[in-house]
Amino acid sequence: MKKSLVIFITSSSFFLSYFSRLAWSIVSTYSSLRPTTMEDSVIYSLFFLGYVLVQIPAGFVSDNVKPSSIAFISLIGLSASSFVSAVSNSIFIEYISSFFMGISAGWIYPITIKILSIAFKNKNEQAIAIGYYSLAWPLSIVLAGIILPRISIEFGWRYSYYMISILSLIYSFSYLIYLKDIQNKGTKVKFIIVKDRNVIIISLAGFLFFLSYWSITLYAYKYFISLGISSYTSGYLYSLLALAGLPATIIAGYIIRKIGVKISLVLFEFLYGVLTMLLSIFFRPDLLAFIATLMGFVRFIITPANSTAVSFVGKEKAGSVSGFANFFWQSSGIFSPIISQYIILNLSYKDLWIFSGLIIIISSILYYVILKI
Repeated sequence: MKKSLVIFITSSSFFLSYFSRLAWSIVSTYSSLRPTTMEDSVIYSLFFLGYVLVQIPAGFVSDNVKPSSIAFISLIGLSASSFVSAVSNSIFIEYISSFFMGISAGWIYPITIKILSIAFKNKNEQAIAIGYYSLAWPLSIVLAGIILPRISIEFGWRYSYYMISILSLIYSFSYLIYLKDIQNKGTKVKFIIVKDRNVIIISLAGFLFFLSYWSITLYAYKYFISLGISSYTSGYLYSLLALAGLPATIIAGYIIRKIGVKISLVLFEFLYGVLTMLLSIFFRPDLLAFIATLMGFVRFIITPANSTAVSFVGKEKAGSVSGFANFFWQSSGIFSPIISQYIILNLSYKDLWIFSGLIIIISSILYYVILKI
């Protein structure tokens, strides 16, 4: 089997799981259901609640069950829940579909990381493969900013979820057709990983980083709109938060191999924290575009560095470790919308970006002081 096909299918699957959680942050602006800021935060939180509930089980299952079968089922669930979101006629139905969308999407990261760890045994080769796989992160943000406003304005917000539903259904069958032969030897289910110092630090420091990152991802588009910037321009600015991440993700594996996983996490998280705080200072579209571009580059060195750290620490238990770490990373998404909407309603977006930047810097310091890789 061609290894390039493994990367393409796994990254495409993760693209869909990530794109599905970004969609509401943009299409809610155009939704006929007219959600309030509080209702938006509940929809975000319910997605992440469903997502994190399956992280640890998904990790252990991916180490002991045929990964392609689990990936197929999770994508079918993502397709069905996206369709329900598209046809819903009330915020309550959106609550339910968002929760089950999170449950379905939550299996994909641990499973795809496990598949990559099986297909790429060599550490250096694995780091490069994860770098290409991680293109799913920036690409989903770039396309969300470009495509979703246009679909919502020209066809209606529901068609964004129809698109996600159809693509999820198509890619679910790719696992049965092309990746059905990928097997793992199976490892005895153990919870010893919870005692591993590096796993705990990666999980907790990652929680702090993603607590702030979800604030940026979920509220940046609305922030740009609040500044009086047009819908399409706001979409382009949103895309810039990841556009430079496309080349960054490709070269990330080489950077990580050159300076090491720990230094990569410390350096680029610190820079990302500083850039986040700069969002509170500059308001012109051209200056925001410059900052967003830098954020996109820096952010998507961090992404493969996180995944590579998990893969290195986990070794033969890569699925279990990624599930455990991702449980904490994504649980931040439950709290981030609640904290963000409180700061927005009671203070301002400026205070949100300052708070988020400081939290990211604290995460980088935690990696520097404690992580041993």
